[in-house]
Amino acid sequence: MNQTAQGTLQGKVGTRVGFPFPADAQAWWNFCVSSGVGWLLVLGLRVDPLALALVVAGAALFFSSEWLSHLAGRSREGDVRPARLSSPLGLGLLGLTALSLGAFLFRVEGLDREAWATVITAVGCLVAFMFVLRMELRPMDSRLLFLTHFIVTLPCLMVGFVNWGVGAPQALGAWYLPAAYFPAQALFAQYWMEGPDAPASRLSSLAAPLLIGILLLATRGQWPAVAFLAVFLLRTVWGLQVRRRSAGLPGFAAIRRFSWELQLWTLGGVLAWALSLR
Repeated sequence: MNQTAQGTLQGKVGTRVGFPFPADAQAWWNFCVSSGVGWLLVLGLRVDPLALALVVAGAALFFSSEWLSHLAGRSREGDVRPARLSSPLGLGLLGLTALSLGAFLFRVEGLDREAWATVITAVGCLVAFMFVLRMELRPMDSRLLFLTHFIVTLPCLMVGFVNWGVGAPQALGAWYLPAAYFPAQALFAQYWMEGPDAPASRLSSLAAPLLIGILLLATRGQWPAVAFLAVFLLRTVWGLQVRRRSAGLPGFAAIRRFSWELQLWTLGGVLAWALSLR
């Protein structure tokens, strides 16, 4: 996505309430798709209080992530105003995260509580590493981009764990497609925009998660998802090779077409996801 498109959602919402919501509009979209579609594919229309608590905790933490990064990363530059430190919305979102996780651990049965504590700790470590990367103040860092779009798929995995149990193969199988596709899609968008300035490792960085996803999905016999990731991999390799021969930034019309193409790929991924889990 271009930077103007990525910042649109933050500009409309953040300006209205004076709060720095995440600027990556594609991350918002990927979070909603992976969480919402994952819920429907795993639980259907059933409302599970435990799964809901985890999704709410993830959403609250996601919405407050830009605020936390602002405090942690820009404070060393003296760029944090006192009002930012005591933002009612930011503190409220953090409180909602803690409250939702606490309610979940209180409601989960004793035998599973230790396993879930380990899972939540592992997710917390990933989130902490994401904030460490953000403190380096390198907004175009592909490591940060990949990790951010990987983390937003985790609520889907948590819903599967609630339904089938921690570590259940069914839960992992329901999560492999978004976990492989969304981070790779984010990298593809960034490298496509950078064109010849993209890192030399761009093809291997894109191919690795997609090929791992293809292998894991093949072990589950989810062939529609395997076919989708394989075709998307071919598209990314071809698209980046073409862009490498183009100098400078693409025009606005080309960026707009590319944005629509990515949305169509996401729609195709959702269809393959649903067919694989029938």
